[in-house]
Amino acid sequence: MAWKPRLVLSDIDGTLTVRRGSLLLSLEAVEAVRMLEGEGVPVSLVTGNSVPVAAGLARYIGASGPVVAENGCTVFHRGELHHVCDGRPPGELESILAGAGFRASWQNPYRHHDLAFLPPGGLGPEEALAVVRSAMEEVGWDGVVLWSGFAFHIAPRGASKTRGAALAASLLGAGLADALAVGDGENDLDLLEAAGVSAAPGDAAERVRARVDYVASKPGGSGFAEIARLALGGRLQRRRP
Repeated sequence: MAWKPRLVLSDIDGTLTVRRGSLLLSLEAVEAVRMLEGEGVPVSLVTGNSVPVAAGLARYIGASGPVVAENGCTVFHRGELHHVCDGRPPGELESILAGAGFRASWQNPYRHHDLAFLPPGGLGPEEALAVVRSAMEEVGWDGVVLWSGFAFHIAPRGASKTRGAALAASLLGAGLADALAVGDGENDLDLLEAAGVSAAPGDAAERVRARVDYVASKPGGSGFAEIARLALGGRLQRRRP
């Protein structure tokens, strides 16, 4: 029997944008979101962005599902904010990273738990990660650090897109096994592996392409549209053991 999702859980950057590394929304992806919604499949945005950014975007593109923000730490649905994480990185951590050349995301004042920092130019991701971890140890913050491809996100221990997405699904009377998850970055892997079926745009990170059930032939939002059409046609299946 053909499998069809009860909901779609979608990353934003690199998934609904024109390509990986771009911040321009793909019009094909927006049309695909509305196509899914028109067929009764709600779309939930699952992102590292803050609630105001993610919830505002969801409203304007027509995604009706609960919004999962701050890498799973918060879920916004029907005017109510649910907190999945507890606590927030200490302010001292931001000062140390600023001294090392990191720039705090402009969204940080609007975040409740997860803070994002852009690394200085000329510093590779691995080198930058070592600096971030050293700063966390210096202030005694035992949290999670994630690289989104744009910024390093520092959140309380236990933060994950999977936890936020599980709550989002439950608010719709569904479970992660009922969901199609689409993402492009390594910070999406936990969610992609937990969902009923997973898919990625054609230009997703190599590790993501190797571990999802379906890789689109097209990049970014064009790939998302391809995936949406296949899902509605019952042509996506779980291939992982």
